[in-house]
Amino acid sequence: MRYLAVKIKGDVHVMNDQDELGGLIDCDIPHQVLGEVCDDKEFGDRCTTDCQFFRSGTCRAENVRDAFGQLWKVRLYG
Repeated sequence: MRYLAVKIKGDVHVMNDQDELGGLIDCDIPHQVLGEVCDDKEFGDRCTTDCQFFRSGTCRAENVRDAFGQLWKVRLYG
């Protein structure tokens, strides 16, 4: 299971890619997936040599603030 930063009506929310994202799709709620959460104490630190993007120096991770004010490190898609 991955955790994604998803923009819904201008606010960023962090949700898993299975249950929660599926609910948005099933209910036809407009949203935009910004990227994958890479570093967080709850979801784990993925900014290590295990990450090919981190190793190669091509990681496009940015800090993103969610609707509740928490800061997340997110590897942006696209």
